[in-house]
Amino acid sequence: MRVFSRLLPAALLSTTLMLSACQSEEEKAEGHYQTALDLIAEQDYDRAIVELRNVFQNDAGHLEARRTLAEVLLQQRGDRQGAYSQYLRIAEQYPDDLEARIALTELAFASNLWEEVERHGQRAEELAPEEPRVKAIATIRTYRAAALAEDEPARREAARQADDQLAEQPESFPLRMIVIDNALREGDLSRALAEIDKVIALAPDDPRYYRERLRVLAQIGDMEAIEAQLREMVERFPEDTNNKATLVRFYLSRQDFDAAEGFLRDLAEAAPADEPGPTIDLIRFLAEVRGVEAARVEIDKAIAERPDPVPFLVLRAGLDFAAGQRDEAIATMQGALEGAEPSEQTHNIKITLARMLLTTGNEVGARTLVEEVLTEEVNHPEALKMQAAWQIEADDTDAAIAALRTALDSAPEDAQAMTLMAEAYSRSGRPELARDFLALAVEASGNAPAETIRYARLLIGEERYLPAEDILINALRLAPDNRDLLVMLGQLYLRMEDFGRAQNVADTLRRQGDEAAVQAANAIEAERLNRQSGAEEAMAYLEQLANAADATLANRIALIRARIGTGDTEAALEQAQALKAENPDNEALDIVLATAQAVNGNLSEAEAIYRGLLDRNPARPGVWLELSRLQQRQGDREGAKTTIAEALSSAPENPQLLWAQASFLEQDGDIDGALAIYENLYERSSGSAVVANNLASLLATYREDDESLERAWTIARRFNDTEIPAMQDTYGWIAHRRGESAEALPYLEAAAQGLPNDPLVQYHLGQVYFALGRRDDALAQFRKAVEIAGPGDQRAQIEAARAQIQELSAVAPEN
Repeated sequence: MRVFSRLLPAALLSTTLMLSACQSEEEKAEGHYQTALDLIAEQDYDRAIVELRNVFQNDAGHLEARRTLAEVLLQQRGDRQGAYSQYLRIAEQYPDDLEARIALTELAFASNLWEEVERHGQRAEELAPEEPRVKAIATIRTYRAAALAEDEPARREAARQADDQLAEQPESFPLRMIVIDNALREGDLSRALAEIDKVIALAPDDPRYYRERLRVLAQIGDMEAIEAQLREMVERFPEDTNNKATLVRFYLSRQDFDAAEGFLRDLAEAAPADEPGPTIDLIRFLAEVRGVEAARVEIDKAIAERPDPVPFLVLRAGLDFAAGQRDEAIATMQGALEGAEPSEQTHNIKITLARMLLTTGNEVGARTLVEEVLTEEVNHPEALKMQAAWQIEADDTDAAIAALRTALDSAPEDAQAMTLMAEAYSRSGRPELARDFLALAVEASGNAPAETIRYARLLIGEERYLPAEDILINALRLAPDNRDLLVMLGQLYLRMEDFGRAQNVADTLRRQGDEAAVQAANAIEAERLNRQSGAEEAMAYLEQLANAADATLANRIALIRARIGTGDTEAALEQAQALKAENPDNEALDIVLATAQAVNGNLSEAEAIYRGLLDRNPARPGVWLELSRLQQRQGDREGAKTTIAEALSSAPENPQLLWAQASFLEQDGDIDGALAIYENLYERSSGSAVVANNLASLLATYREDDESLERAWTIARRFNDTEIPAMQDTYGWIAHRRGESAEALPYLEAAAQGLPNDPLVQYHLGQVYFALGRRDDALAQFRKAVEIAGPGDQRAQIEAARAQIQELSAVAPEN
C-alpha cells in the first residue's frame, strides 16, 4: 500500500501533463483567465494578477484578460501607471477599442499628460462622439484649449457644459476638476471648496485633492483652517514628507517656532524607537532654526538611546561636512558602510556619501556609489534622481525620463523628481510637458518657494502674468516673509504696471529690516518711480537714499550706476571719485571708479585702475575681462587677445575667460579651436543655454557631416520655443539642414528681424527661401547678406551667397 500510495500522485501527474500537452495555447490562456476571475471573486487580487499575467505568456492578444488586469491594477491597487500601460497595449492591438481610449484619456488627464489626452481623446471622439464619457472628454479638451488661448467666453461655456454633464456623471473626476478650475478662475472660492469636498469624498486616499483644498483655503486666508487641513494631511498621508515640511513652513511663516518644534517633537516621540525618520526631521529643524549646537545635543542623545545609532552618526557627519570638516565626515560615512549588508539604510548612506563626493569634485566616486545602489535596488528614488541629473547633463533625455518615471512610481509626490522631469522635457524640446511638470512640482511641494519661483519665472517669461501672480500669492500665504517670493512678485507687478501693488511689496520688504530686504525694496521702488513718473523721479529717490544719514555704501553705488544708466556720466565720475576717497581700501569701489572713467571716455585711466587691481591679485577673471573689453574699445584687438591669454595662465579653467578666447578663435577662423573650447564648456555645464547655442551653431554652420548635424540638433532642440534671435537662428538653421525648411522659416524670419546686421543670419533665411521655392525673396536676402558682410568677407557662406546672387540674377523672374 505504501508503494501504491506513492505511485498514485505520479500517475495523476502524468495524466495531467498529458492533458496539458494536448491543450492549445489559447486553451491554456483561457484557463489562467478563468482562474483569475475566480480569485478576483474571492478578492485575492495578488494571485489574480499573477494568473492574468500568465494569460499573456500563452496569448498576448487576450483582450478581456488585458482589460481585467488594467481594472484590477487601477481599482484595487491604485496603480495608475500600470493600468495605463495595460490600456495602452489594448489600444495598440485594438485601435478601435473605445473603452481603452476613454480610460487612457482619463488617466492621462489625471496625470496632466496633455499630449496623451489629445491623442486618445480625439480618437475616442471619432469612435463614439455621443457616448456620455466621450462628450465629457470633448468638453475637457475644449475647456483647456480655451484656457490656453485665454478665450474667456469659450472657457466659461465649456465649464457650463461640464457642470451640466456632471448631473449625468456625478462621479466623473475630469468634469469636476474642470468645474473646480473654472470656479477658481472666476474667484468663486466657496463653490471650488464645495466641489473639492465632493471629490475628496469620492477619492479619500488621493492626496492631490487635499492639496487643492489647501490651496483654496490659502486664497481665502483662513489660517486656522489651513493649519487643520495640514494636520489632517500629515495624519492621513504619514509617508508624505512634503506635508510635514509645509506645516513646519506654515508655522515658521507665522514666527511660531515653538509650534513647529512641538509638532516635530510630537512626531518623534510617537515614532517607534527603530524608526529614526521623525527624529531626523526634528534634528534638521533644530540645526536650521535653533542652531547647530542644539541639533548636536539631540544627535548625541539619539546615539546614546537608539538601538541603531548609525542614522544619527550619518546625520552628525552631515553637520561636520557642512562645517568644513569634509574629510572626517566622508571617513565617518565610509566607516558606516564597512562590513554592512546591503539594505535600505546602506543605500541611503551611499547616496548621502555620493552627494558629499560630488560636492568635493569626486564625480567618479559618486557615480560608482549610485550605480551600486541601483544594482541592488533598481527603483531607489534618490539614486534614480542623481542618475537622471547626469543623463540630462549628457543630453540623454530619453533615459532620464525613463529613470524619473520609475522614481515617480515609487515616490509619486516627489517634487524634485518632477522638477528634473521638467528639465528633461525642456532639454528634449517639449516645453509644454516641461511646463506641466513644473506646475505639478509646485503642487506636490505644497507651494514651496523654490518650486514656485521656478514655475513663476517660466510663466512671466511667457507673459502669463495672472497665473504667475496666483501661484506666488498662494506660496506667500504659507510663507509671507519669504524675500525671494516677494522680490519676484514685486518684479511681476512692475511688468504688469500695477504700481500700487509693487509699492506694497516694496513696503513689505522694507519692514523686514535686514539689509538685503531693504536693498531689494529700494530697487523695486526706484524702478516703480522710473516707470510711473520718469527717470528724474527715480534719480531723486536714489539721491535721497544716498544722502540720508544712514545711507549705506550700496545706496551710494546704486546712485552712481543709475547716473551712468541715464547718461549723467560726469556726475557719476565725480561721485565715484569722492566715494573712493572716503573708502581708499575698498577695492570694490575701484571697479565702480574704473567703470565711471570708461563711460566718460577716460580709457587709459580705467585701464590703469584695472592693471593696479591685477598687480595686487592676478586671480581676478572679471577684471581681466573688463580690461580686455576696454582694449577692444580702444581698437587694440591683439592686446585684448593677449590679455585673455595672460588671464588664462592664472585662471585656466574659468568659463568666462575660455568663452572670450573661443570668440577670438571663431573670429580668426580657427573653428576647430573654438569648437574644442565650447565642447569643454558644454561638458562642464550643458545647462547653459548660451554655451549650448554657440556650440550647436558652430557645428551646424561649419560642419557638413551627419553626425555633427545630429549632435547640433540634440543640443539645440531645447530652443524650439525661444524668442532670443541668436537661438532662433541656430534652431531654424539646423531644422533647415535636417530637411524641415517649412518649420525653420518662422524661426529664421524672426532671427533675421532681431539680428538685422548679422550677415550669416540673413544668409540662412535666404537659403530657406530658396529651398521653399521663393526665389525672389532668396535673392533679396542673399544681397542683404553680402551687403552687410562687405567686400572683404571671404567666409564660405558669404561666398556661397555671392554665387547664388549671380545664379538667381541670370534666371528670368517668374510670373
